[in-house]
Amino acid sequence: MPSRAPRASRRAVLVSGGLAGAAAIATTLSGCGSADPGAADSAGAADPTAPAVGADSDLADRVAEHLGETLTLALSTGASFPALRPLTRRLVALHRAHLDEIGRPGDDISGGRVDGGAETARARLLRAEDKLQGRLVRAALEAESGALAQVLASMAAAVAQQRLVAS
Repeated sequence: MPSRAPRASRRAVLVSGGLAGAAAIATTLSGCGSADPGAADSAGAADPTAPAVGADSDLADRVAEHLGETLTLALSTGASFPALRPLTRRLVALHRAHLDEIGRPGDDISGGRVDGGAETARARLLRAEDKLQGRLVRAALEAESGALAQVLASMAAAVAQQRLVAS
């Protein structure tokens, strides 16, 4: 009687499928960068901290402007409402790190005062964060550089996480 071929376990199928999916994603992402083979470092990956050039420079300026506006609102909200400072401190640190990531200064940005009550100010700040997240997603789609697109998408994800924590 012929013996049956051994069957793969469910775990083996899932692991091999996951590895194949990860390899496909890595291959796809590696094709998103510059067409110039000299643009990548010796490991073959683009440097996400490299300064943006050309059209991406204008995009980075727009993103920096949006980040600066939201940072100013977060600083102002925290200065006006001490009860909201735990939230605003996280957002301020996040936006300053994002400005630094795209090579724009954020240390010189300061806040003012916010009118209204604490709940109104919190709602306004979270709406601004939502708007910023959408702008970061759109900017990631507009980016010419795959490395910049990844950085912007990561920024959008970080803003989404902070909004979720604040909810």
